[in-house]
Amino acid sequence: MIKGIYSRTFTIMGKLPFRLWGISLLSGLLAFLTAILGINVPIVTIPIVAALSAGIASVFFKVYNGGEADTKTLFSPFADLKTFKRTAGGMCWRTLWTFLWFIIPIAGPFIAIVKSLSYSFTPYILNEEKNVGATDALKKSMTDTKGLKGYMFIAIVLPAAAFAVLSGILSLLSLIPYAGIVFLIINIIVSLVYGLFAPMFFGLVSAGFYEYGKKPVKKTAPKLIKAADNGNENVCGVCGNKNPPDKKFCMKCGAKL
Repeated sequence: MIKGIYSRTFTIMGKLPFRLWGISLLSGLLAFLTAILGINVPIVTIPIVAALSAGIASVFFKVYNGGEADTKTLFSPFADLKTFKRTAGGMCWRTLWTFLWFIIPIAGPFIAIVKSLSYSFTPYILNEEKNVGATDALKKSMTDTKGLKGYMFIAIVLPAAAFAVLSGILSLLSLIPYAGIVFLIINIIVSLVYGLFAPMFFGLVSAGFYEYGKKPVKKTAPKLIKAADNGNENVCGVCGNKNPPDKKFCMKCGAKL
């Protein structure tokens, strides 16, 4: 599973998708500017930043499935007030619940990590399943991520750990007299590359896990009409039509009586 998702992600990144990279940076820049300019009005800035995070998730999912990155998808959560409220609401609920789990004494941070993985499908569900409400998106995410959280954790931790180890080694080598400057420069370049492309990599990997684990929303069965005892009449339990007692199928809707 991880190998397949990694393979597809590296294939996409190998094509040098500068447009995707640019939109990813644009999303981060807009979120940063919104937070800075609206620092005194968090009730406005927090929902906007939350909606932007759902928008960029939608972009990554689209590209992962062979589509083109575009700003229209990035700003899709702002299409109308209803969509914005639903998307921002779901993302804010996700952040709030993760924070509440985190502040539990001692075990909180560990629980928060597990819960954040459980809620990780929320932005995709909000974008793809328009009939799922804000809070229901979190519940569906918890259901869809069952059995995947361990793989998701490994897929996220491995590259981050590899970078940390490489950066640590380069930092130690940079202490070597004279030759250390070379390793220092290499470390700076590696850190810049990681900082620029890591969001795109992790965004595509997350989209890959959603593509692998998503489950369609179960359609609610039509409400059956209870058949009444009307003497010789055979009342259809689906549409309520009254049929002669000798009929085996409803004369109106064709349902079996």
